[in-house]
Amino acid sequence: MGFLTKKQQYRIRDQVTDYVQYRYNPDETGPMIAVYKQCIHDHQTELEEGLKNGGRLSENIVMSDLSLALGAMIGEKGSQVLNHFCQIVNEEVPIKVPKPRANAKYCTIKRKFRDPRDWQKYTGEDAADNPAIVTAIKKNNQKMITQFLKSRDGKALASQGPTRDVLDDYLNGYLLHDQIRLVTTNLALLNVYYWFALSAGQDDFPIKVFESFFTFLSHTGIVSQSTIQHVVDNMQDAWEIFNGNIEAAPHELSEDEVKEFLKELEEESHQYEGQPQYVCPERSGLTYEFIVTLNDFKPQISRRFYIAGDQPIVNLQAVIIEIFRGEFEHMYDLVNEQTGDYFILPDFIDEDFMPGGGKYNVIDAEAATVSMLKKGDQLVFHYDYGDSWEFNVTVGKTVANYDGYQPIVVGAHGYGIIEGIGGVSGLETYYRDYQRGQVDSDIKDWLGDQLIDLDKVDINELNHQLRMLEE
Repeated sequence: MGFLTKKQQYRIRDQVTDYVQYRYNPDETGPMIAVYKQCIHDHQTELEEGLKNGGRLSENIVMSDLSLALGAMIGEKGSQVLNHFCQIVNEEVPIKVPKPRANAKYCTIKRKFRDPRDWQKYTGEDAADNPAIVTAIKKNNQKMITQFLKSRDGKALASQGPTRDVLDDYLNGYLLHDQIRLVTTNLALLNVYYWFALSAGQDDFPIKVFESFFTFLSHTGIVSQSTIQHVVDNMQDAWEIFNGNIEAAPHELSEDEVKEFLKELEEESHQYEGQPQYVCPERSGLTYEFIVTLNDFKPQISRRFYIAGDQPIVNLQAVIIEIFRGEFEHMYDLVNEQTGDYFILPDFIDEDFMPGGGKYNVIDAEAATVSMLKKGDQLVFHYDYGDSWEFNVTVGKTVANYDGYQPIVVGAHGYGIIEGIGGVSGLETYYRDYQRGQVDSDIKDWLGDQLIDLDKVDINELNHQLRMLEE
């Protein structure tokens, strides 16, 4: 589904898993069913060959390959089905296009066109019923394209003829084809457009065009600078999937872009004037590696993951709970014994559970960011003061890049914890009994007969849960 953004893909998969059940209905008489059946009948050899060549793919997505193959073979009707599907998804799961913050320093260009959001109230209306509005939007889009091609961001592409054509086709052709849609309506629309461009034989040239174009829009105050990253990542993912490489290469920011992100972080810090500052600007733009291990349990249950330095400590705590399969039903804190910092949410402070007899510096976990930590720091994370789960947290390397899909788990051992089992001692008892095939019947009933193998872990599942956590 490279024509959709990753966020949309995950949302669809979740809804399919949670809310949709499939069943075979031999009495189905819909018009497209007849078309599909005839297509299968007419192209059996090609379909069989195609599925053989796709043998490297797992069985559970062969049906997806079949659907896409049928869509291509049906031709125009297949495109209509796909377009309609994308329309529904983009209505249900739109990707917002954020504006820059007030007085953002990267907004350096005075625009010679109107903000597309001036026509926001017309979005979704039938283009054919609003000819005057459509004409006004098209004229404004042309002014936007012209200024872009004359700007510093667009000059390098101005000599390439397809640049204007690509932007005009997207803004005035695709976005205004049936409904009124603007460049600021839904960022996911660009992915659908790009997917069809790839299907028509386009290479990755449009990625460069739209990266430069959205950079220009950020400089004119139409979109935030973070939008550029999303545009590049989403289009790169689509390109990689289209070309058969599911693991899309992450886009690395240039040195200038990193500096801009740091400037944004500094500007954001002004909202906390008069309050204690728990941000280290020099490290806010870094990506942090963490190695976290459950204490006092063998075999090892651990995780290695990355998270951005500008994230609040409370997000770091939430990531640890999530990837060790906690259920967020208990209090938690993080202690840096080297610096004496005690990160905790104010509502969780309990004098009876203060580490070190209250000698630590109590810091609001929402006010502090990961940037406060340094490479090599050793911390302890406590979760559930009753069962007393304790984790060793080590700050590994830091790298000067930014991954739009952070946080992300890159290494894991062991399933995680089981809430309510009685802490590490209870987990040890369960593990020993499971290995012997002698799990207590009450535990079986409690787990719903779905016994957990503590030696197994699925990194893809953990990352999926993290993405849901972010939403």
